[in-house]
Amino acid sequence: MNERKTPSRTPSRRDARRDERRGTRRKPKKSGRSYVGYVLSGIMFLLILAVFIFAVHIVLLYLHARAGILNTDEKKGREEFTATVVIEEGSDLKTISESLHEAGIIESPFFFRMKCGLEDADTLISYGTYELSNYMDFDELIDVLSSPSDNDYISFTVIEGQSIYEIAENLEAVGVCSQEEFFDVCDNGEFDYAFLEEIPERENRLEGYLFPDTYFLYDGYTAWDVVNMMLGNFNKKIVEGLKFDISSSEYPFDDIVIIASIIEKEVRYPEERPVVASVIYNRLKQGMKLQMDATVLYAKQEHSSRVYESDTQIESDYNTYQVYGLPKGPIGNAGLASFEGALNPEKTNYIYYVLENTQTGQHFFTDNYDEFLEAKQKYISGF
Repeated sequence: MNERKTPSRTPSRRDARRDERRGTRRKPKKSGRSYVGYVLSGIMFLLILAVFIFAVHIVLLYLHARAGILNTDEKKGREEFTATVVIEEGSDLKTISESLHEAGIIESPFFFRMKCGLEDADTLISYGTYELSNYMDFDELIDVLSSPSDNDYISFTVIEGQSIYEIAENLEAVGVCSQEEFFDVCDNGEFDYAFLEEIPERENRLEGYLFPDTYFLYDGYTAWDVVNMMLGNFNKKIVEGLKFDISSSEYPFDDIVIIASIIEKEVRYPEERPVVASVIYNRLKQGMKLQMDATVLYAKQEHSSRVYESDTQIESDYNTYQVYGLPKGPIGNAGLASFEGALNPEKTNYIYYVLENTQTGQHFFTDNYDEFLEAKQKYISGF
């Protein structure tokens, strides 16, 4: 039998090139990109783990809030206190929770809002003034804030710069208390605020410390209640809010209050507060009389907007045309911006200023007496 032989094929040039490529092909090396991938994967894993842990934490706090005990557990061992919290009409839940937090009543505004959401209590909270304890749990707080005993109140506003005399007159006009009762409490009432220890003995000792704001005065409020609210607001906004460090200041705290009260009455144009403050400090350092018109008007105790030459001759410890240094006490109750100006005066050499624009209240400032006289003549003749 004859074997059939498979005819051999002569390799083509293409086959040779293919074989050559196969023989010389190398395994690809691992690139640097693979290591970057490992790093990114690791970071992603850690992020996922962190999110998971955070989610678990949220769930636990959610359950904690649902139980109504979140708040007091975090305060065990702390001193218990009460605070007056005012919920203004129209306040949203975020504003209410932040007010409670600022007063020290709750630790977490976020979880208080969560609790209110769980209980559908966010629409139940009513406006009013409340005495609250920092040891109340969320359930107790919601019960109190949702069930005010009485919302019959008077909205009473103290305007920046108003004096103790004006406040007393207005309180009597709305029927809260008599002027005599108010003055008696201001001079003789006892209040638990450390800053009161810095006030020297004088008539109207709380002048300058009755913080300008809108207050809700409920039926049965006495002169003491009103004054206590104003002092508490002063403590919150000025003492704690501005973090005034008495030990680091060149001037006693009461001097700062006096300076702020002068700025409040002298300045209409807001940007000038720190500039006028610089004039006051520069004059004090040079031993000059302040000669501030606002102090004369306070000494007169008359509703007047203009000072005459004869007024500057009034004998009074508040008349800075007659006395050197600061007046005996504040000449009104300054707002936050004037305190900021008193604490952060602009660095200038100015020791004179004169009203330049009656419409805006802007002044012309200078350190030159001749320039001052020239400007004074110019602007007075132009009025």
